[in-house]
Amino acid sequence: MAKKGKNISEESNKNEKKSKFNISGILGIFKKIPLKNFSIKKIIEFLKDFKNFNRKKKIIFISSVLAIILLIILLIIIVPTFSTKKLNVESQAESASISNLFIYVPPDAFQYKKTFTIKSLKENSAEYQNLKTLGNLYGPIYEIIPDDKKDESSLKPIKIKYKLPMELYYGDSFNNFSIVYASDDNPPVVKKLAGCEIYKDESLGTYVVQANTFHFSKFGLYVDPNPKEVDFGLKTLIEKPSSLEPDIILVPGIDNNFLGFIPNTQTINNIYGENIWSLYFPNRTIWNYKYPLLETKPKKYMDAFFGYYIRTGSNSYLEFEAERFALELKAKKNKQFDIITQGIGGLIVRYALEKHPEITNVRTITMFSPPNNGINIVNPIYYNVIYKKSPEIIELTYGLNKEEYNSLYLNITSKLELISSYYKELLPDSEFIKKLKNSNIRKDIEYNIITGTIPDINIHISNTKLSTFYPEFIKGYGDGLVTIDSARINGANFYTYDMPYNKLYSDNDVLSFVQSILSKNIEKVDIPKIEDDKFPETTIEVVEKIKSEEKSKENRTIIFQKNSKYTQKELLEFKEELLYLENINYGKIVNLNNNIIILTNKGAYDLDGNNIFNKNILGSIKYKDRLYIASDDGVYAIDESAFNFIKIKNKDFELHNNVYYLPEIRRYIYVDYVDGLANIYENETMISEGSQFISMKVINNEFYIILGNKILKRKGNNWITIVNKAGIEALLKEEIGNFVDYYSRAYLIYLLTSDYKLIIYDTKNEKVQILGNSDVGKLKLLENNNLLWIFDKNYITYIDLNNKVFGGDYQSILDFDIIDVENYNNSFLIFIRKNGGFELWDTIIKK
Repeated sequence: MAKKGKNISEESNKNEKKSKFNISGILGIFKKIPLKNFSIKKIIEFLKDFKNFNRKKKIIFISSVLAIILLIILLIIIVPTFSTKKLNVESQAESASISNLFIYVPPDAFQYKKTFTIKSLKENSAEYQNLKTLGNLYGPIYEIIPDDKKDESSLKPIKIKYKLPMELYYGDSFNNFSIVYASDDNPPVVKKLAGCEIYKDESLGTYVVQANTFHFSKFGLYVDPNPKEVDFGLKTLIEKPSSLEPDIILVPGIDNNFLGFIPNTQTINNIYGENIWSLYFPNRTIWNYKYPLLETKPKKYMDAFFGYYIRTGSNSYLEFEAERFALELKAKKNKQFDIITQGIGGLIVRYALEKHPEITNVRTITMFSPPNNGINIVNPIYYNVIYKKSPEIIELTYGLNKEEYNSLYLNITSKLELISSYYKELLPDSEFIKKLKNSNIRKDIEYNIITGTIPDINIHISNTKLSTFYPEFIKGYGDGLVTIDSARINGANFYTYDMPYNKLYSDNDVLSFVQSILSKNIEKVDIPKIEDDKFPETTIEVVEKIKSEEKSKENRTIIFQKNSKYTQKELLEFKEELLYLENINYGKIVNLNNNIIILTNKGAYDLDGNNIFNKNILGSIKYKDRLYIASDDGVYAIDESAFNFIKIKNKDFELHNNVYYLPEIRRYIYVDYVDGLANIYENETMISEGSQFISMKVINNEFYIILGNKILKRKGNNWITIVNKAGIEALLKEEIGNFVDYYSRAYLIYLLTSDYKLIIYDTKNEKVQILGNSDVGKLKLLENNNLLWIFDKNYITYIDLNNKVFGGDYQSILDFDIIDVENYNNSFLIFIRKNGGFELWDTIIKK
């Protein structure tokens, strides 16, 4: 857990004040000299009398004058060194330090001798204040200026180290520090350097954060105001029930969009939003191999890397990650995987599998734009050729116009900065690439490679000298990240598409093709035709029989009776389509006493398809037949008889991910996400930190917060935990998935979990029962006429609350996905995704 955050700006000002050189204190000694009584006439008289002084007085006087002169010289020479420093760069390695900043320049980093002046910006200057605000910077900001006024890139990476303020160091698993670069543009470009490293520098005797850069400018220290512990390795993105289809592992490169999260698709039932991979592989659990490619590497990670270096002699980050990935696969040897990678991720996976033939639980590897034979865009020698050159010279020498040059320069600058900590290993002649070339691909694993043939920028270099430097940017040869020849390896299936590298994994044709090749050779189960009810049939039990072990667990505590038979029936008839919407990503139904409103990522719609609230929705609550919506600029409300929303609160919510207004008590719930986990506040008071937030819920006019590991209820002025996951697991003596929905009636609590379980908790008798286990959905719980209905995207069932029976009736739906459900006229409104659009249906209960 993170320590309570300190006020960074206050700490910064305090430390900076301590470090100032107190010149006024030094010069204060002159106040004691009565200079105001001096005049030219008195000085002349004094000099005439000087020859009459005895020897002792003469020595004292002359010594005093010399001391004053020496002090003035020292002030002139020494004082500037507290705010400036020289860095002389020649053929050998050079280093320099000034206050908290340390710089190391490797041998031959520049083509000829250069000197630089390092100075700290004045803290009262407008530039300092502007950069500090833009970058959330802590402490001094330093500018490094070439004395010859020639801004050039280095041929080798320069290491920038910044001493860490230990009062803001929260532990070895935190990475809340980065070095920030600021350009000389107006306005300046301010960004964190990728791949920073936190470790204890023994030569400096202090903890530092270090980054690589290929050019000098202004540098400062970024401190994250919300420090968090980080964890790397194999992490679940989308969890699905076990099936015969292998799980999928995503191993990203420099483009985080590869992980497939679709913007603005977050709902109360899906806190992470829709994932494009899950749409194409709906039955598969999807994993992400998380490693610090772009983010800061915490000390704990660096300690492990240094340990690997000591053991093996290898300082390759990619080899280190490959070994860690291999361990993850071995730990899950009972699972089978299809692996999909992007860029560098493909090299990590290849190295892991080809070095460890004992790993046998990988079926296929599908690699997008893998630099199997290296890439040129990270070569600093080529970068030096184009770095901040005059557009006129570039056009004269290489034939590029100004717009093309700017595109090329910015594109390569961005990529080199992103891969700065890995760049050496990606050059075509690197030791790592040589090892891969000499490696044998696995005969028991299917390799698929997909690249583009169109660069991600539109430039024309095919007939210029730059074509030998950057073939990745030639149409028909490369996709902006790799060339076709670099990606290709013998023995792999190879496919190309006419698009850039960063469009491949969001294109429907490409993803449909990947879906088809990964669907081959998967064992099929013949489902017998339904003739009677003598055998169970659900989405899972058509594949596996109910295990006797699970039956025995359920028999330990009987709260509800469960039928051993399963019967497929038409539980709901889809009576009438009430509304069709397109160009949205999700929808939530709100029923205000039959005034129906659909909340989407594009605002709110009525049943006539009118957009009656065309604003960003941060959160919504239905309370006493009135709907309250928090948007960026305040709170809006509508009731059962109204046609338009009325603004009831003016407030700026733009800093928060989700906001919920609690009527009557007039409080706000703020939900702010950090790496998918939420910090939750009521006004300024934190309720929960680092939680999986599921939804806000109102039951019998009382407020609930559904979290992945507990259910909170507002009682009095506090939020109390009414049930937690750990307690349920202790009673069951087994692990369960995270909570996804909650309902309560009398003394019984009903919990729906992410691993498709329906759990009944008897609060009066402290009993717990797993009533549904992979034979229920995990979308939503709704009570209707003393039946508790359980919905999934393609599956509906119910339990009888009065008679406490799970009868086993269910309805399986295959031709559309259910997005949301709401009670309506003794039945349900169901919002579905079908044929690229979204439909709202009225239904009739048929059971």
